[in-house]
Amino acid sequence: MNLYARLMEMALPPARGRLLERVFVGLGYTAVELTGGLAGLAYTLFEAGCCEYIPREVVLHGRPADLVLRGLLSPHPLERTVALAVANALLNHRELPVVPGDVLDLVRPQPEDEVAMVGYFEPLYRKLSGRVKNLWVFEKGERLGPGLLSEAEMPEFLPRASLVFVTSVTLINRTLEDILFRIERAREVVLLGPSTPLAPELFRDLPVSLLSGVRVRDSEGVFRAVAEARGFPGLKAFVEKVNVRV
Repeated sequence: MNLYARLMEMALPPARGRLLERVFVGLGYTAVELTGGLAGLAYTLFEAGCCEYIPREVVLHGRPADLVLRGLLSPHPLERTVALAVANALLNHRELPVVPGDVLDLVRPQPEDEVAMVGYFEPLYRKLSGRVKNLWVFEKGERLGPGLLSEAEMPEFLPRASLVFVTSVTLINRTLEDILFRIERAREVVLLGPSTPLAPELFRDLPVSLLSGVRVRDSEGVFRAVAEARGFPGLKAFVEKVNVRV
């Protein structure tokens, strides 16, 4: 069973009996709210389409949450986006052994570290730049900014990295398993971002050491920010950042 199927199976029991009561698919993030007030987030992954971004036959509002979760296995990126937001609503609000502090305080980068960052996190990049031996940042797409490397170059650098930070968007575009397969010597591998499922049991057999995600604390604020196409800076006031050791 692959990682995405295992995530679905893990989220199914708490999903049963709940409905998808609200869903906003914003330009930056997608927010969902389930029966009982549980809310979750995921990055909105668009792919070019004609006229409709989600299959016409897929109805979301009022749909049972356990059926929405099956979208994790869908070929359609927006179905996967909504399904991951539902999984995060269900899993991230559980009682978990939360580790307080900033991510960098937890992984403690050293001057001799070679760091790989899959997905560009600007605040993290600024803090690491000039502080470590090498800092490699990988992004998708053809038009890469200064200092960014193509994802095609990951096989050359990931095996060398002693610290790895991976965006949880890789769960939506289904590249996470391939990325983790290429990691060889990293002492810390962090999966981070609002799309991160806080499910340490899901990653125990994989080279992931820390999960850094969010819990929605003010669903009205989150839905308002998502509807206004805010990025994470616009969401920060309405969520709690949470770190969980695997």
